Amino acid sequence: MSESPRGGPALGRKQRLLLRVERFSREHYRLVFLMALLAVVAGVVMSSRLELESDILKLIPAGNRQVDAFKSAVREFGSIDYLIVVLDAGKKAGPDDLEDFADLYAERLRSLDEDIEDVEYRFRLDADFLELFYRNALLFLPPSEIPELAQKLSTGAIDRKLREDRLMLASPASPVAEQMLRYDPLGLMPLFLNRLAGSRGAFKIDLSDGYYLSRDNTKLIMLVKPTKPSQDLDFDRRLLDEARSAAAAVREELAGDDESASPVTVRFGGNYAMALEESDLIRADVKRNLWVSLLAVSALYWLCYRRFAALLYSSIPLLVGQALTAVLAFLVLHRLNAATSSFTALLMGLGTDFTIVMYARYIEERRRGLDLAAATEAMVGETGLGVFTGAITSAGTFYAMCISRFRGLFDLGFLIGSGILLCGVAIVFMLPAMIKWNEGVRRRKVDSIRKLHLQSFGLERLIPFSVRHRRAVLVATAIATVAGGWLATRLDFDDSINALRSNRTEASVVQHELAQTFDASLSYMMAIAEADTRAEAIALTAEIQERLRPFLADGTIGSYDSILTYLPPLAEQEAVIRAVRDRKDDAFDPERIRRDFIRGLRENGFREDAFGGYLARMERFLRPERPITLDDLVRQGLGRLVERYVRESGGKVRVVTYLFTRDPRWKRTPPPGLVQALSDGDPGIVVTGTNVVGRELRRFFSREAPRAVVVGLVLVFVLLLVDFRSLKLTSIAMLQLVCGVLMMLGAMRVLGIELNYVNAFVATMILGVGIDYSIHLVHRMHGHRGRVEPGLLETGKAVVMAALTNIAGFGTLVLGSYPALRSFGLVACIGSLTCLVTALTLVPAMMGRDDGRRADERGADA
Repeated sequence: MSESPRGGPALGRKQRLLLRVERFSREHYRLVFLMALLAVVAGVVMSSRLELESDILKLIPAGNRQVDAFKSAVREFGSIDYLIVVLDAGKKAGPDDLEDFADLYAERLRSLDEDIEDVEYRFRLDADFLELFYRNALLFLPPSEIPELAQKLSTGAIDRKLREDRLMLASPASPVAEQMLRYDPLGLMPLFLNRLAGSRGAFKIDLSDGYYLSRDNTKLIMLVKPTKPSQDLDFDRRLLDEARSAAAAVREELAGDDESASPVTVRFGGNYAMALEESDLIRADVKRNLWVSLLAVSALYWLCYRRFAALLYSSIPLLVGQALTAVLAFLVLHRLNAATSSFTALLMGLGTDFTIVMYARYIEERRRGLDLAAATEAMVGETGLGVFTGAITSAGTFYAMCISRFRGLFDLGFLIGSGILLCGVAIVFMLPAMIKWNEGVRRRKVDSIRKLHLQSFGLERLIPFSVRHRRAVLVATAIATVAGGWLATRLDFDDSINALRSNRTEASVVQHELAQTFDASLSYMMAIAEADTRAEAIALTAEIQERLRPFLADGTIGSYDSILTYLPPLAEQEAVIRAVRDRKDDAFDPERIRRDFIRGLRENGFREDAFGGYLARMERFLRPERPITLDDLVRQGLGRLVERYVRESGGKVRVVTYLFTRDPRWKRTPPPGLVQALSDGDPGIVVTGTNVVGRELRRFFSREAPRAVVVGLVLVFVLLLVDFRSLKLTSIAMLQLVCGVLMMLGAMRVLGIELNYVNAFVATMILGVGIDYSIHLVHRMHGHRGRVEPGLLETGKAVVMAALTNIAGFGTLVLGSYPALRSFGLVACIGSLTCLVTALTLVPAMMGRDDGRRADERGADA
């Protein structure tokens, strides 16, 4: 069917529709241009109003108990929703400089009370909590530590401690040490503080001043709790601006008359800084992907066509298709995220295929002598059939990604699938109109036919080579396919959700350094107890603590942080009360301790009236009457502390215990047996964390990714069968595709590329990309009964060009800001190349007819 449709056989429904579109566009090209302009304007306006979503948790699918528990825990307890400020001493400063800076900086941050709820950077002795503690101090100690406390309250120990206090006051002391002397002259506080310090994971807390210092004293960490969630990007921007201004003011204040700036540097991490920086990255990635991919594709067009008009034919319809896709994104999705930010580059690589194949057919027909109208009719009416099938199959394989419960992949599949169809529509309407205006209306100094050319770097010569060496090609393809399939089974999977975040932001660098410097403090799991009442939830939390003992003993869990740190289990409190009451000596006799304490004060020159309140509290805590409860903590003004661990909603009480692991292996997967041991079949306990989520997502993807590939294969097979109406032709095209995909997976293993939550779906995408190459060749070879003629080689050139532009478009993603998308782009480039090779070799080897004549001698057959 190389002749114009005007003189061809009866036309099918699809062909008649395409010819109507071609005639309308050619005859009303001005209207087509006006519609395209309106589409571009609408796309620019609506794309500027798209929300930029950087919250990684929203990309994680719901429906799994442990995953849902993680998301709700982050939302309810705010466990990772901090602005993390890192003060770095560098080489010119020491811990004193860090502490001075931190004190002034915290004061300025707390003054921003509308935006900042709290600033935590040191262990502060809260007066309300101390009051509660001193009234009930015995109840905060495990029964095993009662003998140690009895020793500290002995007559000799009281005398020694008060002598040490006198010597301490004779030398310079920090304000915190003086405060501890006032509230704790007998040195009982370390029994409690050591327990709290253990709950801080890898934080180094010096009990003399309590700052959150790294172990080498070069960094100090500040945890800023803002008043609004990190998903509010306008708030994030204001918060970071205020934090930077406050840091500059502190640096200026410390410099004073000294013109040299403070040696302390301030950097920001945590969700607030990361959300803001990643939203800016998403916007930048969208723009860069669009223009870099457009430049790369245009450069290829110029190199292959050597004609400026070809640049316009390729770029303008694609920009219109991109604009229409942006309009669709605004109307349907309303947002862009880390995954969908790649749509501009993907569409640039995918959508341009249609222009290449159609324009190559136009070149072929014009060089054969057809006039402009007949050539554009052949271009749209005949080649458009393959384009139509290619667009449907490509879009269909992306729509297959919509079965994913990963919202980022669902959005990407919907957006790219719809974008391919919109680009196809834009090209079918605009290409005839542009050719009509440029080559039929506009006056030209040089005959356009003389400039028609398509350079494919000789790769189309693989077609006659494959026909002549059919057996060798089939054997080589079989070997490469089997090897690729075997290597594919050995691919590793990166189940870290951090691959979905950018590693090129300042906040991500800070996060990485913190993970190395403070280790377990920023890598933890959560055990959540849920019950109908507070008492039941606390009891479950105590059970979690009991089940943790073997893992603490063998070092699997380094430490944990729980409300039971501040509110000992009821059973322990009752055991302490019984132990004190049942003692037969005077170890806890208030009268004896009071006499020894007053005598020691007098002997060491202290004023008795300065410690009157302490004596009253001590006499009370030596005679505990009942266990303390959560209500006691709240009544004492410690509601904010309680909220870190306890939340009530929907008639349920949830209490979280934070678990800090030591071994780096447990950052990606939970320690063996831990989750099962802590939950122990109890429906009221769920153990979660980023490592648990990673494990669950890996299981999820092990089912979902193959299912998406199967759905894509079935969809492509059905569409090809409908188009070709031949099981044989459909099988040839499908075999080429499967071989190309397996070679791609094998190449990934050879190059050391791991699968992740994004590139695992590249195989699904390549089904739609790679099948386009064989569709055009199968159509052309079947129409000419396998003869290798110049027209077939022109189609081969177009296929080569389409693959190269795909690679140029996909390759843009390698420059992106997200590791998962960079690997997505690289794998897509590999898949495009392997499918190109199988299309140019396997299809001709299976369909070609070698009658002993060279391809360049068959011009008369065309």
